[in-house]
Amino acid sequence: MVNFFAQQQQAKRNTSLLVLLFLLAFISIIGLITAAVAVFSGAVIVSDTAPTQIFWQPLIITMAVVAGGILLVCLVKWLQLRPGGHVVAESLGGIQLAPDSSDPLERRVLNVVEEMAIAANLPVPAVYLLPNEAGINAFAAGYETKDAAIGLTRGAVETFSREQLQAVVAHEFSHILNGDMRLNIRLIAALAGILSLTHLGYMLLRSSRFSSRRNNKNALPLVGVALLVVGSIGVFFGQLIKAAVSRQREYLADAAAVQFTRNPEALAGALQQIGARQHGSRVQHSNADEASHLFFGQALSSWLTLMATHPPLAQRIKRLTPHWNGKYPSPQQHFSQTQQVRQQQQRPNALEQLAKLALPALLLEQARSPQQAPQLIRGLLEANVIGTVSPLAELSAAQQLALVELAIPALQLASTSSQLDIVKDLEHLAQRVANGGDLFHWCLYQLLARHLLPASKFKHTLANDQAFDITVAALTAAEQQQAIDFTQLERALNTCKSWSPQAKQNLVQRWYETIHADAKVSSVEHKLIATLCACIGAPLPDLEPDLEPDLEPDLEPE
Repeated sequence: MVNFFAQQQQAKRNTSLLVLLFLLAFISIIGLITAAVAVFSGAVIVSDTAPTQIFWQPLIITMAVVAGGILLVCLVKWLQLRPGGHVVAESLGGIQLAPDSSDPLERRVLNVVEEMAIAANLPVPAVYLLPNEAGINAFAAGYETKDAAIGLTRGAVETFSREQLQAVVAHEFSHILNGDMRLNIRLIAALAGILSLTHLGYMLLRSSRFSSRRNNKNALPLVGVALLVVGSIGVFFGQLIKAAVSRQREYLADAAAVQFTRNPEALAGALQQIGARQHGSRVQHSNADEASHLFFGQALSSWLTLMATHPPLAQRIKRLTPHWNGKYPSPQQHFSQTQQVRQQQQRPNALEQLAKLALPALLLEQARSPQQAPQLIRGLLEANVIGTVSPLAELSAAQQLALVELAIPALQLASTSSQLDIVKDLEHLAQRVANGGDLFHWCLYQLLARHLLPASKFKHTLANDQAFDITVAALTAAEQQQAIDFTQLERALNTCKSWSPQAKQNLVQRWYETIHADAKVSSVEHKLIATLCACIGAPLPDLEPDLEPDLEPDLEPE
């Protein structure tokens, strides 16, 4: 089984290695360009009859300009991508699907993403369709779960069966849980900085057109050639680094997708459809090059294996289904409403979490609507905090958490005034929750607030040891129905959110030990842990056999 905490830790190590490799490339590029300037500008004079003369001022200026230029481009690119995965999706021609879309094809995709989010204990991310891409592909982008986006090409959503679509979406969710998204965004920014040298070199080379034919002392074209050469070498090795990291992460994501779906045949079938189709997994958009490592399949053709961002298709399939005979099937028929009806009549898939939760259709419709979601969430918390007589108060903890996770995309699409109103109302409700000591519903408020409010609202932190102890003490107090200091608990969660994956794993394990102290874990306690994990951006590990939640009858809807 894939340990997502371990994979997140590995992603952080990969990030450190990546920074080191790009730092070495960065220093090498500055050194080579400075050497080229020294040769072409005469900053270094070598003579047999006199000591070598070095004019340091132009060389220092060159190093400062080159270093500053690369860092500036990296920073600008990073700031462009900083708002979240939607920036990457839109740069690839993606169109966001409305959470309440009734289009059969779009609804099919949204349902699968919602199911996967519930299974992964994550708020539902924004979903984008790349309508002009006939190739079969998908991607996940963003810095954290708060701003994550999942994109699928038209070829993928029209080709895959429901089980194959689930497997591919599970693959992308594993990238979110593994912490790959932040690494991928940094790769894009770093390569943009190096690539800027080749653009500058090309501009300097063109400057020769505007120089006087009699002026033979113009060294800019020669410097331009040097920048082109050095920049191209830097881009080449940068692409090698990107490809090597990406190939490793794809194998891990495949394994994690199988863990989610328990269906290796579905993911293998999706990969086989790539090999069976003329367009394969190619992405035609002009920005596909910089984002090629984000995709499910090889987005660009690569004549050199070392430059491929993904492992060979056959190797990925063989790892999933060792009995595969190496032959690709005939391309599947495109998605149609007839196929959709046929699939709905088949036995429900084990991953269909929404069906298991048995949420009323009206509540699902409201949670997906940007106009109705604010009122639904407000009513949900009011029913449980104030004690309002409402069917919402009869929902189980699992159903309440699912509604909150499903409503987040619609809340994020609501008008700014609606978002501000609901956050203000939720703050008042959170205070009443704190007075009443209801930890689960306070955590629901925290989950919502952390997705709707700027990160600066959660900047107050504590010492690491203190934060650890406060979260454990809060669970113990909830078990014993004692008072909880919610102000300190919020600061403790702020602190834990920035911890390493290994530290988060230790904390979550301690949480489970705390709620299991009485040898019984109720569904409310289990969902409380799930909500706390969502607040600090930690994956929810599989429950061990003796920690299976006890679904008490009085917690289920009548």
